Amino acid sequence: MDWLHAVPEYLDVSTVVVVDGGGTRSRAAVARGDGELLGYAEGGPTNSRSSGDAEAATNVGAVIDAALHSSHGSAPADQPPEVTAVLVTSASVDTPAHAEVLAAGVRRVVPGSATIAVVADTLGCWAATADLAPAVAVIAGTGSAVLAGTLEQGSRRYGGWDYVLGDEGSGYALGRAGLRETLFVAEGSSGATAIAEAVKQRLGIDETDELFDEVYKPEVDKARVASFATDVLDLAAKDDPDARRIVAEQAGLLADTVAAALRDFGDLGTLGCFGGIWNAQVYREAFAAALAARVDHPPTLVHPGDTAMVGTFRIVLRHHTGGAAGPTEDAAVDRFAGELSAAKEEAKAMAAASAGNGAGNR
Repeated sequence: MDWLHAVPEYLDVSTVVVVDGGGTRSRAAVARGDGELLGYAEGGPTNSRSSGDAEAATNVGAVIDAALHSSHGSAPADQPPEVTAVLVTSASVDTPAHAEVLAAGVRRVVPGSATIAVVADTLGCWAATADLAPAVAVIAGTGSAVLAGTLEQGSRRYGGWDYVLGDEGSGYALGRAGLRETLFVAEGSSGATAIAEAVKQRLGIDETDELFDEVYKPEVDKARVASFATDVLDLAAKDDPDARRIVAEQAGLLADTVAAALRDFGDLGTLGCFGGIWNAQVYREAFAAALAARVDHPPTLVHPGDTAMVGTFRIVLRHHTGGAAGPTEDAAVDRFAGELSAAKEEAKAMAAASAGNGAGNR
């Protein structure tokens, strides 16, 4: 599915809603076309594959409604603005049918006159990589996916096939490798004792046989498996040879995926790296080395941070009737980025204060 070419023309961007939806939470922002932030909120997951269609649709509507009535931003909470344009980027959006599930949830809280679109979550990351210039984005957190494209050629996804069929180079893949190595140590076929001890300590078990129930009951928890990536990466940073081997293997698999995208599209000068894996310097170095060995002209690697919603906002502005790159768009995006960052920090502080008050009342 070419999600870049699936974005519609927006006739009116006077009030824009952008949503970043994932498997553990969602975030929504409301803004004027000039970048003024009107509202911001966080809510439940919109991944319909893990949460179910009904819950995902309910959550996307709820987080938008919360943003419209939010105290974060300049709009009065009791006088929500009338939305004219919506772009939702979400995990598990792989087909038009998946997109329609969330679009139905949006329509419950947004007037029928608004232009509404739902696309894959990778598109916002791609847009934030090089401000809609030709680029490739690689997302590696719990899972992994790659999106490459240009405004003229459209976009194409590589990887992103979830934990059974894909997620190469991800936290899940690193964690699973650490768990497997623990089993091999118990069998006597591996000498990765440092990894095994770290895994058993995190699980709180003495015998490796106890690992089965911890992983499989009541069901496989992707996030929990991915948590063991921390141990693998920490040991790799300390030059543990077994951990470094695992990191090199997984970084190489992800580099294979990126290399395929670069071969298909040709001149994609910038590679944006998104997700928690990139916080580990040892992984960054392993990936850069692996990619350099696979392509003749490696792209410039950038680490834009948590800017996917900013990229999504730029997409809406560019797809506005008459929208174009230039100082007007840049000024609006910069204003949105700054005010969104402040709203996120404010929301985080409020959540921390609320948690502290709750602890004090127990």
